[in-house]
Amino acid sequence: MRGKILGAICGAGVLLSACSVTPSNYYSLATPAAVSAIAVKAPSGMQAASYGVRVQVLSIPAESDRPQLLIRDPAQDPEVDILRQSLWAAPLADQIQAVLADRVSAGLGVPDVQKLPNLADQPLRQIRVRVTRFDLIWGRGADLAAVWMDRSPEAADTQVCQAQIRVPAGQAVASLVDAQRQALQALAALMISQGATGMVGSPDSTHIVQSGCT
Repeated sequence: MRGKILGAICGAGVLLSACSVTPSNYYSLATPAAVSAIAVKAPSGMQAASYGVRVQVLSIPAESDRPQLLIRDPAQDPEVDILRQSLWAAPLADQIQAVLADRVSAGLGVPDVQKLPNLADQPLRQIRVRVTRFDLIWGRGADLAAVWMDRSPEAADTQVCQAQIRVPAGQAVASLVDAQRQALQALAALMISQGATGMVGSPDSTHIVQSGCT
């Protein structure tokens, strides 16, 4: 009898503990459907190309490659805050690749061959990306830096490009995530306009700290 009473008390304690757990919040870098439905326009003077594109994210910073959001606090630098209850809705590298591939494909007006594998034999523009910085910073915003190799169907050589992007935001987690979403969109715009064509600049360079190709 004593064992049953203890078991009931323990069971009630587990239930109370479960009820007191703070629910997790999930965040996505994907563009909201209402916005993504709007066509992404290629920079002025560029025409839709007759080839496919493949965007691959080869690596992201190891410290950011986790389910939890990692936030930097300027007052505690180099320490970081890992938000245990704020989680990415999908693996971060996969989200970054999906955003870049969607935006570049739409901006160039060409198919993403990762979604249409039957087109893999057609002329292909390949963009391989290494994200070297992916920072969410309390009270400041998002910092994004990347290096990518861009090879067009017409070019025998691979061009190497780099960019650093900074988007201001407040301290709310959702605001920081949205800032990083905007940074990724700016990176995609650079890939569209700057890549293997040798063009410099972006449709909107407001958040571009530096960029260039060699």
